[in-house]
Amino acid sequence: MRFLVLLGCFLLANLLFSACSTDDDNVSPEAVNSYLFGQLWLNSYEAKSDETPTYRPQGYTWVEEPMRYNMPFEGGDGFRFEKDGTLLYIAPGIGPGPTQHQGVWSQNDDKTIFYVHLNDNSRPDFQVQIVSATSDLLRARYLR
Repeated sequence: MRFLVLLGCFLLANLLFSACSTDDDNVSPEAVNSYLFGQLWLNSYEAKSDETPTYRPQGYTWVEEPMRYNMPFEGGDGFRFEKDGTLLYIAPGIGPGPTQHQGVWSQNDDKTIFYVHLNDNSRPDFQVQIVSATSDLLRARYLR
């Protein structure tokens, strides 16, 4: 009997935890178009290492300063996608702070994955997936 109770508790806990997710993988192309373009998004380091990174608009005003995770000393990463297919990529720097790189982008068919090429070839081409987008919070991850 005790085994059945423990098994039931385990199954219930598993069901509850699997239903909880901090990531919304169903971002619409309209949300991407409304919020992503023309805005410099900077990594806010609010996400833990097992969560999708969070980005806030440049100049975002915090109501309450959040807990930060894995924030580099050299400055963070970020990006600004423009509708004309260009972008500004911010990379953590070595020493005084982040470095800026100009590049170009294209999208996949569902409009949530951006293929990025940096003009100075400072890093290999990579992809950015937009997971969710609102006016003050962007969740995005680098795919490679």
